[in-house]
Amino acid sequence: MMQAINKWGKSFGIYLLLVILFPFIMPDEYYRSVGIIIGLHAVVSIGLCLVMGLAGQISLGQAAFWGIGAYTSAVLTTKYGLSPLIGLIASGLLPGLFAFILGRAIAGLQGYYLAMATLAFGYIVQIGINEWEPVTGGASGMISIPPIPFFGESELSMYYLIWGVVTCVLLFSLNLLHSRVGRAFRAIHKGEIAATSMGIDVRKFKLNAFVISGMFAGISGGLYAHYMGILDPQPFGLHDSIKFLTMVVIGGMTSIWGALAGTVLINSISEGLVMLSEVIPGLQGDFDTIVFGAILMLIIMFMPEGIVPCIRAAYEKAAAKRAKAKQVQKQSEQVVERKAAT
Repeated sequence: MMQAINKWGKSFGIYLLLVILFPFIMPDEYYRSVGIIIGLHAVVSIGLCLVMGLAGQISLGQAAFWGIGAYTSAVLTTKYGLSPLIGLIASGLLPGLFAFILGRAIAGLQGYYLAMATLAFGYIVQIGINEWEPVTGGASGMISIPPIPFFGESELSMYYLIWGVVTCVLLFSLNLLHSRVGRAFRAIHKGEIAATSMGIDVRKFKLNAFVISGMFAGISGGLYAHYMGILDPQPFGLHDSIKFLTMVVIGGMTSIWGALAGTVLINSISEGLVMLSEVIPGLQGDFDTIVFGAILMLIIMFMPEGIVPCIRAAYEKAAAKRAKAKQVQKQSEQVVERKAAT
């Protein structure tokens, strides 16, 4: 993890400063709850970034892993009286197991076929949650889910717990990105045939990315269940899977920071639309889907790599221009000095 901190020290320092100061800049409980939801979504989107941006896979079932994690921890704590800490561990392991089984089953699929397979998995999970009423509560959901000990008593403590998890996930992912495994992922993303010719086990690395992504989503789901205290199947369907996908694509599929930035951007826009709908009643309903679709279309048309990679490329280009200008100026000064000497 020190490798990631050394490489991204400046960005990571700004990130930590913003995370620490946010509850004091926005002391209202509502904004703290928004910050908590952004953190929960960030864990899911960072995992999805590993699958899409590094391993080159398309997943439309990320909300399903989120739901499995949420209901796993909720069932273990409410039906069997286990500790929420045990529930959180299980909320990472069970979705990871499902991701392993699904990843093995669809290992040979690519492109649209892979997307359709993950979409079908998402539908199966949501239907299962709705129909398995004795365990999940069905469409009525679950209530009285206990809070996490020492953290679930206040918005502030829960905020720091969740963003602590986000920070650990971020450090792990950045370190993975710049390791030998990360280089293998990038090689697969650029071309599976070329990666195979270099001796990379493509199926193994794809499966690893899928399992890690599923575990991240599951842990986020478990935290979501204990934060909310109630659950229903609605947040774990296709709409939220598309929302996670939009976060990653807008921020930048190949950038971990892009996934985080996309999550913050989309959730901020979503909250803004909610506030706007209170003033303009006609904006209620699925208007947010239209807005996100329009943003996604514009990003794909004009910034296909995503916002963060484009900003980084522009910054590097400007820095190169400044360096070149300084070099030219230095050469001109040297010429003037030589002429003056003669």
